[in-house]
Amino acid sequence: NEYKSYLRVLDRHEWTMTRISRELLLKCLGHITRKSEESLSQFLRRITHVYFQEKNISVIENLNECSSLSVLYLYDNRIKTITNLSFAVNMTHLYLQNNSISRIEGLHGMVNLTKLYVGYNNIIVIENLERCTKLKELHVEYQDLPTGEKMLFDPRSLMILANSLIVLNISGNSIESIKDISILRNLTQLSCKDNHLTSMRELSRVLASLTELWKFDIEGNPVCAKPKFRDRVIVMTQSLSVFDGKEVTETSRKFLQNWRTMRDRRKGTAGGGNGEGNQILPPIGAGLSRAGGGGGGGSEGGGRRKRGSSSPALLSMVPNTRQESAENAVFNGTNINGEEIMRNGEESGVGAPMRQNSENDNTRYEIYRSFQNGNYY
Repeated sequence: NEYKSYLRVLDRHEWTMTRISRELLLKCLGHITRKSEESLSQFLRRITHVYFQEKNISVIENLNECSSLSVLYLYDNRIKTITNLSFAVNMTHLYLQNNSISRIEGLHGMVNLTKLYVGYNNIIVIENLERCTKLKELHVEYQDLPTGEKMLFDPRSLMILANSLIVLNISGNSIESIKDISILRNLTQLSCKDNHLTSMRELSRVLASLTELWKFDIEGNPVCAKPKFRDRVIVMTQSLSVFDGKEVTETSRKFLQNWRTMRDRRKGTAGGGNGEGNQILPPIGAGLSRAGGGGGGGSEGGGRRKRGSSSPALLSMVPNTRQESAENAVFNGTNINGEEIMRNGEESGVGAPMRQNSENDNTRYEIYRSFQNGNYY
């Protein structure tokens, strides 16, 4: 019997809608002391924060007496439409998460709105924000969309938000393309997790336009499965410092940028050579000669590099404390850990001179492979 009684109470709470009235308003404002000489109207006019979360409210109403209202909490209710807030010219923060709202509307009077939270609703289109010229944060994550629907962006609203918006959360909305948000050049934080993004080319273009972005979350998209995805994204932007919840250090960015530069240079060189023995190796360090060289460098071996010259493109990727040992390894015929390199059953001792051309090529190739396989770090 007690269990059945509990279920009846729970059922009444679940299905009985609450109306916003003066009584409810005063009850929620019980923590604020009303001055003795102050009338009720005067008291309501100076209220700036109202907490109506989890009240089973279905309609926004009877708040116009709170003319100084700046922060309104209405999350976890049963609201279907945003109404009766045209008076709220002083509103800066509006919290409407986890309701049943299907459209962004009724905000034309909120000219000072800076933060709008409407996540976990039923919104399909980001629209009707043309009057919100001071909006800095927009949170529309994880909408309950019909099967096959995806979130869309009204270009008119995006053009207005381009001047002010710095935080955007559009995670979990079946979005297939984010090219439209490239106009939001002041964004510093973007979350687009758990969508349907697949294009690396589009992502590269968007990140190139968001030059102020320092925090970016994109995990849970198909594009994240591409090879070396994280490394490629880090190289795409100079400003990113937090990516998918992990810090991006300047050292790691510099390392990846140098590696890409070296790789692109190697690819470009490989495309221009011809002739037998045209094996292109990266300029690992001083004392190494290039193999082949289709252009004919005018010296033996197709443009051999002199011992005193330097080519730090790859060595610059090695931490400074390891560069000297890396160079010594190149000259002494050892790897970076000081171990002697084995060739054809023959051991080259530390300090031993480099062999003739064919053996030199083998040594350089082995050292290059040790760099490529991660033994440099």
